[in-house]
Amino acid sequence: MPGCKLNLREQLEDNELDLSMSEIEEVPVREISQIKKATSLDLSNNQVKTLGHNFAPLLTHLIKLDLSKNHLTELPINFGELVNLRHLDLYSNQIKHLPLSLGQLKMLRWLDLKSNPLVPKLAEVVGPCLDAQQCQQSARNVVTFMQTMQVQVDEERQRILLQKRKEQELAEQAQKKEQQQKQQQQSQKNKNKKKKKKAAKSNSGIQVKTENGTTNVTGDDENVCNLEKVAPKQHTCTHSKPVRKVTLLIFRIFKSMLLGSFITSLALWLLYLIDEERFRGAQAHAESIWNVTMAAMPQQVIETGQNLKKMTTPTIAFVWSKTEAAYIWINTNPTVKEYYEVGGALWKVLFSKVSDLYRDIEPTNSTLSGNSKE
Repeated sequence: MPGCKLNLREQLEDNELDLSMSEIEEVPVREISQIKKATSLDLSNNQVKTLGHNFAPLLTHLIKLDLSKNHLTELPINFGELVNLRHLDLYSNQIKHLPLSLGQLKMLRWLDLKSNPLVPKLAEVVGPCLDAQQCQQSARNVVTFMQTMQVQVDEERQRILLQKRKEQELAEQAQKKEQQQKQQQQSQKNKNKKKKKKAAKSNSGIQVKTENGTTNVTGDDENVCNLEKVAPKQHTCTHSKPVRKVTLLIFRIFKSMLLGSFITSLALWLLYLIDEERFRGAQAHAESIWNVTMAAMPQQVIETGQNLKKMTTPTIAFVWSKTEAAYIWINTNPTVKEYYEVGGALWKVLFSKVSDLYRDIEPTNSTLSGNSKE
């Protein structure tokens, strides 16, 4: 008969509520929870298959619990809420596993799990319960084992949570990178479109100014290049730009060389007018540097220079002949010779004045430096 038809008060003796051999299939948890004096509950030799999740929360006052010789296959996962439980008898049931919450039963001092199909690892931990001492040891072993398993399970859960968080963060980062790449690609496409539009506008809107007015021209590169025939000053074909750049570069180099040569020649001429001995010394020094430089030059560079010299010899000879004729004309013309002598005299006077001024300033500077040191 069901437990709810029993008169529980009649089954109470001292602090023990004896409901054994009552053919109970479902434990009357609510009725038992109203009897606070019943700290010992005997449910042995019944037909109980499950306890239900409200068993432990409502019966936390239990100290002794006998569930032997029933048909239990498992205990509820919150069974550890029976924190005051000291004696637990589960003899002869169908239990294979125990909930991790048993590690919360720190007051448990007696446990009997004989005649249950426990898994090998759990059976090894439980051990035999042939006397009181072995049952006490079984209670200690099970509580310690379940506490250790709970710690390991919590650590594994934490590790899984951290791994999931990392995977989620990596997925978010990858999604952000993908979005950034898409944005960059889209911006690049927009830039390319703008460039194409500008190019199309520039190609369609080319105008050539003529004497009679303005002429609009559209077409391919050949038509655009042919505009040179119509207005060569107003339009330049794009194919000639590299040639123009190279020509301008060569012209600038040649111009720099001519300017450098002119400045050097002028400086040497002035040095010759002022002090001929220094001019000869500078000339000898330049010749020695030239010889050393030519000796250090690679053979290919020297051969290139010789070929260049052969190519430029006619031009140099022409320039030299003109220079020599001018020199002869300067020396033979009395007016030019007079101006030449006057200019040389002026340069010598200016040089002597500058030298005297430098000699006057140098002692003054030395005197001032000596006074400052004192």
